[in-house]
Amino acid sequence: MKNQRGISLIVVLIGLVIISFAAVALLRSTDTATLIAGNLSFKKAALASGDAGAETAIAWLNANASSTLYADQTGSGYYASSRDGCDITGTRTSSDTTDDVDWSGLNPQVNCNVSAFKPATPAGVPTGYEVRYVINRMCNAAGDPGAALAADGVTAMVCASADASGDSTSSTKVGPSYSGHAFTGSSLTYYRITTQITGPRSTVRYVQTWVVL
Repeated sequence: MKNQRGISLIVVLIGLVIISFAAVALLRSTDTATLIAGNLSFKKAALASGDAGAETAIAWLNANASSTLYADQTGSGYYASSRDGCDITGTRTSSDTTDDVDWSGLNPQVNCNVSAFKPATPAGVPTGYEVRYVINRMCNAAGDPGAALAADGVTAMVCASADASGDSTSSTKVGPSYSGHAFTGSSLTYYRITTQITGPRSTVRYVQTWVVL
């Protein structure tokens, strides 16, 4: 009987260890699921914040849709050329930071010289998220997009734009039609809005929006 009681104790202890491992595994699984759900929530909130930033940028473009857009307005994060050489996310040329967009707005890089603009209080941005955007006019240089030469008087002006006639012709960079219907009315120039959103748990997202004016 004594030997039997001893064996029972060992079996019970082994059972308790197995149950303990199962409980720990279940707890870790629950924590992981909660973490994943939280990260997805942060990403969705960041995407919504990106929309708010783009709307702020579009409002600025509409308010300045004149010759003001012929030149850089760096204080508002606007650049009159596409700046194709700039690395927006810092990942295209990860070994070279001199061509990065300076999203902090404090240290423009020598081979890019683009500092993003942070809206004061864009509507729809949750607490804990920061939104910065940069607007690029899709032209090769500053100046009147309808002119033959850029502002420097030497460079041939080339812009991505929709043809005013509404037919199938346009600049070689971007087509003018969508779903078979061409843009009509005044000649339209394309603008690219790139928004960076940062948030909790090191969340970083980028959203690009294209508009024509």
